[in-house]
Amino acid sequence: MLPVGVESCVDRIKDGKESFEYPEEGRHLSNAVTKRRNEFITGRSCARAALSQIGIESCALVPDEHRVPKWPTGVVGSISHSVGLCCAVAAHADNITCLGVDIETITRISSGVIERVVHPLEAKFVGDDQKRGSLIFSAKEAFFKAQFSNWKAWPNFDDLAFHIDTSTSQLKVIKIADRLSSDLRSAVESMQFRYAFFDNYVLTLCWLDKGYRS
Repeated sequence: MLPVGVESCVDRIKDGKESFEYPEEGRHLSNAVTKRRNEFITGRSCARAALSQIGIESCALVPDEHRVPKWPTGVVGSISHSVGLCCAVAAHADNITCLGVDIETITRISSGVIERVVHPLEAKFVGDDQKRGSLIFSAKEAFFKAQFSNWKAWPNFDDLAFHIDTSTSQLKVIKIADRLSSDLRSAVESMQFRYAFFDNYVLTLCWLDKGYRS
C-alpha cells in the first residue's frame, strides 16, 4: 500500500498498564483509563518506529491544541488505532505534502452510522454492507487526517464522495462540497487513496505527492 518514501509500523495494544516513554506526551491522559492510555502509548511507539525508518531519532510527539501530534520539522505523519491494534505512517515533507492513515474494524458500524457516513453517490456501492460502509468511513477519516496539517478544514462525512475501484483497491474523490476551500478542493483531485482488508480490519491510506499542481 505504501508509496515510495512512506514508512509504517503496526503493533498490538497491550492489556496491562503501560508507561509513557515521554511523560510530556501524556499529561492530558494522567487520569485516563488503561485502555485509552495504552492506545495512545502504542500509537506513539508506532510513530517513532516509522520515524526511525526515515532516519528521524526518537523524540516526544506532544499533542497540539487539536490533540494532533507535533511531528518533527520537515516530517508528515499520521497515527490511527482501532480495537486492539495501532498503526502509524511517516514521510519526509519534501517527498509527501500530506499523509493520513486510518484503521477500523469491519463489523462494528451500524446501519445508522452508515446512513450518516455514506454520500448519496456512494449509496449503491455500500447498500447495507458493513464491510463497505467501514471502508467509506475509514477513507474519509484518512482524508480528514491528511488534509488537516495543511488546510485545517473540518469536513462532514457528506462533504466527500468516493468512487471505489475494487480491482485495484484504490479510491478517488468524485465529489467535494463547495463550502470547502478552493485550494483544498483543487488538491483533492491529486490525492491518492489505497485500502486493504485484513482479518477483521480495513486500513486506508491517503496522501498527496509533493509535486502536485493546484
